[in-house]
Amino acid sequence: MADAALVQAELDRFRDNAAGRVSPAWGTTQIRKALVELGDPQDRIPPAIHITGTNGKGSTGAFIRAMAEAAGLTVHVFTSPHLIRVNERIRVAGKLVDDEALTEVLSDITRRTEGLTYFEALTTAAFCLFAHTRADLSIIEVGAGGATDATNVMARPAATVVTPISRDHESMFGVSGVAAIARLKAGIFREGVPAIIAEQPAIALAVLREEARAAAANIIVARDDWKATWEGEAFTYQSKKLTVRTPWLGLRGKHQGQNAAAACAVIEAIGDTRITAQHMSAGLREATWPARLQRLKHGPLSGDAAIWIDAAHNPGGAATLAAAIRAAKEQGDHVAIVFACQAVKDARGVLTELAPVCD
Repeated sequence: MADAALVQAELDRFRDNAAGRVSPAWGTTQIRKALVELGDPQDRIPPAIHITGTNGKGSTGAFIRAMAEAAGLTVHVFTSPHLIRVNERIRVAGKLVDDEALTEVLSDITRRTEGLTYFEALTTAAFCLFAHTRADLSIIEVGAGGATDATNVMARPAATVVTPISRDHESMFGVSGVAAIARLKAGIFREGVPAIIAEQPAIALAVLREEARAAAANIIVARDDWKATWEGEAFTYQSKKLTVRTPWLGLRGKHQGQNAAAACAVIEAIGDTRITAQHMSAGLREATWPARLQRLKHGPLSGDAAIWIDAAHNPGGAATLAAAIRAAKEQGDHVAIVFACQAVKDARGVLTELAPVCD
């Protein structure tokens, strides 16, 4: 059996466990039991940046990784979902996990634990792999929500981050409205740990401030503690103690400025002196993240036309995508959109944002 098929065979063992577990009650109980059996690897990984939010989590993580790697550091990354292969979710010391290592760790988890869902199994696998491989930094992206997410099991991450919040996954968690979503996401805050809060709707920001104070987290907030500015394509991050400038960002779209700035605030907050302003500038330029306003290369699919792909999957993300299309559209351009989503998503809300920019 090919290595990729072995990985899939191991993952298929966990799919049936998901039935009935997607509710506010699913929480972290089951994964915590499994992690105890495995020696609590989540508390033995390199310093971790824990990222939640509705949109921009992956992009913010990509900027953080690029800045750290520009300084010569090695970085573990756990992210979701994947585009093509499940291996994309786990990057061990800078490299995507290979099929053999992923199969081996999933097989070990199967033997020593029980009752894990597909996502919990992958989260557990990431923690095990990260705990057994040296690196300088870990980036852990929340799957959905925050308080009840399988990743929310680390006793003391190096920093927590909340990217922009909008409405998504409400039926999954039995909540409604931005305030309730913000409260759920604030569940990753920890006492004495920096809580970096990107630009937010006013109601979300108020809730996040309240929850950060209740958790005794060290709050670092966009516009209060740092500013992101543009001059043409040039981007500047400015805080009270640090200025980082770059002639462009590696990820397209003006909306990436808030993700880049939050990433800069994280690097500043963790205080690793090996990462200088020059390294940060280089990383901001070199960051890559597939399917975020990504233009396909000319070939059989695109021909001479400009074809872009983007992973917007909720009304907030679609509004950002629509703004980017408006900014890029030139006289005489005609825009066609091919759209698909899961049935649980707010398709009407997404299309309401995209329809006005589509010919």
